[in-house]
Amino acid sequence: MSTADTTASSPRPDPRKPWSERMTGVIWAAIVTAGGGFLIAALSGYDVDLELIAIVALVALGGWLLFSAIAVSMRNRPRRGDTWEITDPAPSPEPRSED
Repeated sequence: MSTADTTASSPRPDPRKPWSERMTGVIWAAIVTAGGGFLIAALSGYDVDLELIAIVALVALGGWLLFSAIAVSMRNRPRRGDTWEITDPAPSPEPRSED
């Protein structure tokens, strides 16, 4: 079997993920890393304010939700060069007759 046979039958790799999905992965990684860091600090004997950590975590999650909503809306809007054309214009209203 030659290499030409194997490359022709292999599926093409998926295209690169969009920017918003990659950024969401980065935000998740930052949240998990921060949580792990706080856990290590707490288990090492440092005095960690859990209420402050909870507030910061809620702010981070709220910011992430806001960022995700903005990223999705930016992805779904028409691009600058795109134009919307009306192919079938609405009919003109008929004039009213006065009785």
